[in-house]
Amino acid sequence: MAEAQPSEHPPAERPRFGIPTRIFAGFALVVVSFGTLLALSVAQHHRSAATLRVLHEGFLPLASNLTELQALEANAHDSLQHFDEDPDWTVSYVGGIRAGREQNVGEALADLERTERLDPGALERATLASVRTMLTANRGEYEGFEEDRLALRDALAARAGAAARGDTETEERAVERVEALLAALQARQGRISRGLRGALRDIEQRIADTSREAADAEARSVTTFAAFGLAALLTGVLLTGWARRLLAPLAALERRVLAVARGELSEQPIAGREDEIGRLGREFERMVAALAARDRRLRELQRTQDEIVASLRSGVIVVDGDGRVRATNRAASRILGAHAPEVGGTLARTFEVLPALEEALAAVGDGTAAVVREALPLGFGRGRMVDLRVSPFGEGRGARLAVIDDVSEALATKARLIQSERLAAMGRMAAHVTHEVRNPLSSIGLNVDMLRDEIRGTEATALLGSIQREIDRLTQFTEEYLRLARLPAPALALEPIEGVVHRVARFVEREMSAAEVKLEVHVEPELGVVLHDEAQIRQALLNLLRNAREAMPGGGMIELGARREGDGVALTVADRGEGIAPEVRARLFDVLFSTKERGTGLGLALTREIVVAHHGEVRCEPREGGGTLFTLWLPRAAPAGEVEERAAE
Repeated sequence: MAEAQPSEHPPAERPRFGIPTRIFAGFALVVVSFGTLLALSVAQHHRSAATLRVLHEGFLPLASNLTELQALEANAHDSLQHFDEDPDWTVSYVGGIRAGREQNVGEALADLERTERLDPGALERATLASVRTMLTANRGEYEGFEEDRLALRDALAARAGAAARGDTETEERAVERVEALLAALQARQGRISRGLRGALRDIEQRIADTSREAADAEARSVTTFAAFGLAALLTGVLLTGWARRLLAPLAALERRVLAVARGELSEQPIAGREDEIGRLGREFERMVAALAARDRRLRELQRTQDEIVASLRSGVIVVDGDGRVRATNRAASRILGAHAPEVGGTLARTFEVLPALEEALAAVGDGTAAVVREALPLGFGRGRMVDLRVSPFGEGRGARLAVIDDVSEALATKARLIQSERLAAMGRMAAHVTHEVRNPLSSIGLNVDMLRDEIRGTEATALLGSIQREIDRLTQFTEEYLRLARLPAPALALEPIEGVVHRVARFVEREMSAAEVKLEVHVEPELGVVLHDEAQIRQALLNLLRNAREAMPGGGMIELGARREGDGVALTVADRGEGIAPEVRARLFDVLFSTKERGTGLGLALTREIVVAHHGEVRCEPREGGGTLFTLWLPRAAPAGEVEERAAE
């Protein structure tokens, strides 16, 4: 990269004060202006709040209590006006409001004391003093009112007694006494009501005057604040324009920073003043030049790394601490197929076919240095096996590296080599057995026949029959051994498999009936064509069916079926015999291993060799409810090139 050319203009003289100092001084002035405005506002708000507090917490509750008290007095006045309608009820009623009077007077005095503690103005204090005088005077009137009420009650009782006795003179005196006491009560009631009305008028007038004064003060403060605020705002606008002009080069620097963030690392010198912003621009350009050089080196390194990872035959997956896929390669997609992860996604689909990966990632995440698993079966495709290694990746970020190797072909090749060596050894042994055993057996058999003809009709004939049966069994054993050792390559052909199943069922039908065994056939429709050798598949099914029949000496039911399973077809033979122990199932397909007293141990081994030659697999599983299930899995039709290759094999 070419070096930046020096500026053509001489640097300007550096300002006495830096940009931060100048901006701070300007905005400090704005802050002082708005601080002054705020202080005035707070002071005015405090005054208004104090006035409103006196009104809301003092005068308004006091006015409410006096209004309630006035309502009680109005009720008492109305009752006394209708005294003649029911004198006894009136006397009782006006006595009943005594408690309400005392309560309201007490609450009113409490409101007075609370209002006085709120530090009201002189006019408010004068109004409160007049109200206190009225309440004190009314308390004296209440005591006299109660004495007159009790006397009126006694006079009413005396009048009623005299009327009952027929004492006219006493009754007249009682009537005069009642009228006098009623007049006294009404007079007291009038004085009480007038005092309350006067106090209420004073309070309401004070409330109205105080509210008006507060409104006037608020209007004046709004005008004052508007003037101060306008001045402070104008100052702020001027200072903002000045600061914007001072910081104008920052816009160009910001655009440059955004361009660098987008990856534009080409040299673009920024012309600036001899202040902090100008120096910052020049230092930033030097940093960009260093970043551009480092970016070129990193891209070259990244390309080399990507080429190395992409060329690996092992699948590579990098997972971060949150379980998200950070990187993967083509080999991982090839090995895992549709279950391969995507960058930025999770491994949920991969866990479905490779559960051990989830366990290994969790173990490494919990602190294990590395986890290695070998010969793990994939959950899709028959015979797919992988090796797995998971180890930490990076430092302190929780990332993990998973390496997956497809070892299917290697394991299959190893198995084929082992099988080839085994078959070669068996072939050599079969030739030796043929040479050393078959000829003597034939000679012994011929001599036994000749001897039987000579001694026919004697007791020794039965013994010769036993010898002949054992000779026949040994002959059958050697024949099966030779058949296993000389098993020909299958003549593969693309044909429907359903026909083979039905033909085998018809072939063994009589044999099964003779053993009191019922054979049920279940074949799914449209299984498609399968690459197979009918003769060999027929032989494998016959071996399984006869084993199933022998597992049920007392008769029963055998189910022969064919169904789709994955990318192949499963042929099943199920019986309801005694079942097979787990330790026996592990060796069931070994050569010369048999659980029958006179078995050769070659039938199931031959069945397995036939299925393996068809690129399939054979399984033995216990049935729920008792019995055994054998499954022959065969792949469906392969692509044309692979079909030709398999047929050629």
